[in-house]
Amino acid sequence: MKMSEFWEAVADVYGDSLGRSYVADLYLPQLRSTASEALGRGEKPQVVWEALVSETGHGDDARWIHRIDPKERARRR
Repeated sequence: MKMSEFWEAVADVYGDSLGRSYVADLYLPQLRSTASEALGRGEKPQVVWEALVSETGHGDDARWIHRIDPKERARRR
């Protein structure tokens, strides 16, 4: 997962405002930090994404949203 895919996935799954709030403020026990802190220290976006999805209770549809064709993702909105 690229960093740009991470941010697209955040917006697609949580919405832009709530997603950015989760990234900045939600403590992820798996990473012992927030998503923002983990990314800042060099954690791979895929690892951070998986921790965020797990902590918020979303399933595999959310976990792999960045692998879905962008046109298909747009249709799902």
